[in-house]
Amino acid sequence: MDWFLNWWLKSARYGWSKFRRALCENNSRQWQLPHVETLDEIQACLLQITWTRDSFWHLYDSISYPQTVWKKKKDDCDGFAVLAAALLNQWNPDTQPVLLTVIIRPIRSSHTVCVFKAPDGLMRYFDNARLITEDYHGFGQIARQISLPPKRMVCWDVRQWEDFSLIEFHQS
Repeated sequence: MDWFLNWWLKSARYGWSKFRRALCENNSRQWQLPHVETLDEIQACLLQITWTRDSFWHLYDSISYPQTVWKKKKDDCDGFAVLAAALLNQWNPDTQPVLLTVIIRPIRSSHTVCVFKAPDGLMRYFDNARLITEDYHGFGQIARQISLPPKRMVCWDVRQWEDFSLIEFHQS
């Protein structure tokens, strides 16, 4: 099973998300995201989103456009992360938001967060609607935090939030 999960995260997941976006969400990019001026305002927007599991048409793992998440007001951790990244980028592009996904066993524990650079140069992240304000020095440190025992990390990656281009990929 681990070989499939590694393949899915490294090769298939983001292509599937792009295909599904083109097929089902093409009009959503015209919708406006809310204007934000602080991290607190970003968190307030995220608190308006209801966590829900991906539906059948998402085939259990795809990343919607942030505008779709905002309009529907519901999504899973991928939706929270991509919306947080879009709002962070709109507020201050110097935060350089990215998506960090950790594939964990049991698989239902897998998780995606939005990691960003704080003004002090350290990393922080949004875990769904919760702003994690501890200081992190690297993506691996955050991935390990997300997958604390008894969970078992299979692999993790870091991707650009807009086009899903790969920044890092690691197998455990």
